[in-house]
Amino acid sequence: MTTRHPATRGAGREALIAEAMLIPSRPADAERDWWRGGIFYEVYVRSFQDSDGDGVGDLRGVIDRLDYIRSLGVDGVWLSPFYPSPGEDFGYDISDFRNVDPQLGSLGDVMELIEACHDRDLKLLLDFIPCHTSEEHHWFVESRRARTGPRADWYIWADAAEDGGPPNNWLSSFGGGSAWTWEPRRQQYYYHPFLQCQPALNLRNPEVLEAVIDALRFWLDLGVDGFRLDAVQCLCWDDKLRNNPPRYDGDDQVRLGGGPSNPFARQQHLFDRDLPDAIPIIERLREAVDAYSPSRALIGELADLDSSRFAVKYTADGNRLHAVYDFDLINTDQTLEEWMHQLDIRSDFIGSGWLMNNFTNHDSIRAVSNLTSFAVDAGRTGEAAKLLLFLQATLRGGGIVFQGEELGLPQPELPYEALRDPWSINLWPDFVGRDGVRTPMPWDAQAAQAGFSTGAPWMPVPQEHLPFAVSRQEDDPDSVLSFFRALMAWRREVPLLRMGSERAGSRAAVPLVVFDRYDADRTLTVILNFSLAERWFAADPPATLLEDVPGSLAEMGEQGVRLPGLGFAVLDRGPPG
Repeated sequence: MTTRHPATRGAGREALIAEAMLIPSRPADAERDWWRGGIFYEVYVRSFQDSDGDGVGDLRGVIDRLDYIRSLGVDGVWLSPFYPSPGEDFGYDISDFRNVDPQLGSLGDVMELIEACHDRDLKLLLDFIPCHTSEEHHWFVESRRARTGPRADWYIWADAAEDGGPPNNWLSSFGGGSAWTWEPRRQQYYYHPFLQCQPALNLRNPEVLEAVIDALRFWLDLGVDGFRLDAVQCLCWDDKLRNNPPRYDGDDQVRLGGGPSNPFARQQHLFDRDLPDAIPIIERLREAVDAYSPSRALIGELADLDSSRFAVKYTADGNRLHAVYDFDLINTDQTLEEWMHQLDIRSDFIGSGWLMNNFTNHDSIRAVSNLTSFAVDAGRTGEAAKLLLFLQATLRGGGIVFQGEELGLPQPELPYEALRDPWSINLWPDFVGRDGVRTPMPWDAQAAQAGFSTGAPWMPVPQEHLPFAVSRQEDDPDSVLSFFRALMAWRREVPLLRMGSERAGSRAAVPLVVFDRYDADRTLTVILNFSLAERWFAADPPATLLEDVPGSLAEMGEQGVRLPGLGFAVLDRGPPG
């Protein structure tokens, strides 16, 4: 039974923690590495469920829909930022790390949500942004006043170049302009790797790092299970402020959104991304979280670089991040062959590192439209969605499923006047942007605003999403939603899919994706057909076709395994030879 907590906005930290202590404690985790095989459901709060009719999703709406999330069979929930914010980047510009935006709820709602998740055996990860704040955060308000004072060096400040311009050539990834903005009160520039309203914290300053950790402790005290850490590639910067060299055609390319003309992609980001000094910062964050319990987890986001290759470094030695997710399988500037190559090489270099596999999140476009547009164009969106969900569920590592992926939602077309995302607006029309993935969740095809809100929604509900609404799929055994539930249940029954090793399939050839999952007792070969046509995969005895794989229409024949277009199969090869 979930207890509704009173609103506690304005209550002291001690009072809140005292109340949290009254919540019944959970049994100790039998498996401290629960996060390794976990599948998390990302909730973008503003677009999930509105409970009060103001057109904006809120924490109460998430609580109201927790039974739906639990029915999916996922292991936990990752919640997008709900902290007080001016909203320039819709919650990723934080003005107070230890409170709740009143439009989204209250601290009492958070406490109730924590308890409600735990009652349903769901872990809860909060989105946390350690690299920057809003320009309205009181830390920055104090820091920008003068070059002296208690918080004068809490942010990254630098003098102008000799010509009065920015200190160097570093660019914002959100539009390609300078990553430096002049502050007349200090007569210096401040650094912001993203939007101008998001000044970067000086995490080399021990006081700043401890202040960030204290904010983490606040939420840990209330009982959250861990955090998704935003943009960990930006934790540090070159203290000599050296210019980034240009990137020429043929050089390694950063993997990010923004379209082919984003100036950010024309630099090699040697001095503003992925600096060695980030590792001690990560280790200090891990130390603070481990002090609570070894079952709390830190999941990092790696973007703006060929990030799968850096996953080992950020998750090594058991004293850094527990896992990371990257954008190497999300970025839009790849052919199918290049994308499949990324899948293959991940098995080679990940080693002891740990990835959370992710094909869609709040910063990308919908996976079926991004990775299998050929199938969407052919009217086979549902089959493509099942294919991608099956791949995600069988790859080594955990997984992150963004809201609506379990429905197979395609990317909607939005007119310019409907855009809200500053990144989309800055790079229009070259960049599709993030607005399309953030449209309201379609719950009921027959209800106003698809059941998301009784008021005018903050973003339009795409009409093309109505056929995919939850109400249309709940009772259809062949729907993507029914498939996803069956897939999660099946995955729980195959332990090596959650914890086993992986190697790329030596006989894989486009359009087939083939890889092995194995442990000391068993080897499974996973085969997926990324084409609309039937394909065959040669299977030598004693391999047998698993018969209980949800949604699989594959058959064994004389030539091996026959896979229909967009089909998939799993071969059981028995103990490793």
